[in-house]
Amino acid sequence: MSDWVRYKPYTVTDEWLANWGKRLSPDFVIEGAHEDLGNDGIPDSAWTKAKITEWLTDKGTQVGGGFKTKSTLLEMVEGVLNPTPVAEPVVEEAVEELPVEEAVETTEIGDEE
Repeated sequence: MSDWVRYKPYTVTDEWLANWGKRLSPDFVIEGAHEDLGNDGIPDSAWTKAKITEWLTDKGTQVGGGFKTKSTLLEMVEGVLNPTPVAEPVVEEAVEELPVEEAVETTEIGDEE
């Protein structure tokens, strides 16, 4: 890379940033960098709020309006990855009542003393 001019933005590839970014002085501001701590494509604390929101939207989750903290967005990611199982309703089968037979008087036959 040629000499860089102070306050002039430069665009580099993610590959370049991965190889050389750690050598940059802390005075450099790196915007839009997308680092994945687990290198697994799942949002984590290194992701920006915008990237997490984009990931959630791609997964079909509505993030909604209003301010969301990064922690809230990461909780939403957790919900996408581990959805709460929906309890299946318990269906009880109807028991058919059988007709009660009429009581029949019985007489014991036996030795009478």
